Amino acid sequence: MRRRNFLKTAGGAAIALSALPAWAAQLDQFKLGVITDEVTMDFEKALSWCKGFGLQWAELRFLWGKYVMDLPPDDVSRAKDLLAKYGIRVSVIDSPYYKTLLPGTESRFLDKKDALQSGFEKQAPILERAIARAKDFGTDKVRIFGFLRVADPKTIFERVAKELEKSAEIARKEGVRLVLENEFSCNVATGEEAAAMLHAVKSPALGVNWDPGNAYVAGERPPFPKGYEPIDKKRLWHMHLKDAQPKEGGKGWEWRPVGGGKIDYLGQFRALLKDGYEGTMSLETHYLNAAKDKEASSRESMEGILATIRKA
Repeated sequence: MRRRNFLKTAGGAAIALSALPAWAAQLDQFKLGVITDEVTMDFEKALSWCKGFGLQWAELRFLWGKYVMDLPPDDVSRAKDLLAKYGIRVSVIDSPYYKTLLPGTESRFLDKKDALQSGFEKQAPILERAIARAKDFGTDKVRIFGFLRVADPKTIFERVAKELEKSAEIARKEGVRLVLENEFSCNVATGEEAAAMLHAVKSPALGVNWDPGNAYVAGERPPFPKGYEPIDKKRLWHMHLKDAQPKEGGKGWEWRPVGGGKIDYLGQFRALLKDGYEGTMSLETHYLNAAKDKEASSRESMEGILATIRKA
């Protein structure tokens, strides 16, 4: 495997593969990026932050306080110009598609004030806009969900699978791939549940956005290797990186910077290398430091990722 210098941290600190063992990871293989609004809503500042770490990928959710799918044409053009300026490509368009109730179900995760959880009847336009935005930004991946979690997801498994099958067919015809995120508030919350859904939905346009942090919160412990192993690696197309640990006293959980929690990211990265992973991945910080500083918290997590990659 060819090795090259791959990472440069902001502030001038550099991590180069020339200083690492021959078996260490390289950025080109991992295609590492960040969900930009986890750093700041100011899109240009977020891209500058990415550039400072030598990142070449960005995942788009909110830009300038607006949902990516709701950006007016002028803002789309502005964002594309900035991406070109900083030499950064878009990995995934984040949509809230199917982060809503499946008709006839109830969920303790329903927040009636959450605009992202609009009704089932509004889902088709959401997917249509997300696909159009993916084409605007030159990516073929759109992030989706598996409906808000019911008390026993097995009771509606086939219904969810049928809806995902139909959605994947729409995406396939548009030349777009859907990455189903395992989300702790949804019916596909763990790696095992994601693997089962992929087995049920055969469409080549449906894959997984593997999120070990969400799996941990959903009770799949350890998420690596337990949640990772059953996933069809050929349909693992994107990952979210965040860390977690139990709260003091053992009740509940809290987000931590990557490398500072209980998720075995060293083992995860080594497995990705062994399995020849070619997909993208994004830091999804979630963790906030004591000062509630998103940029500093994201920096702490990215440094944790890089330190772990050095050991991989």
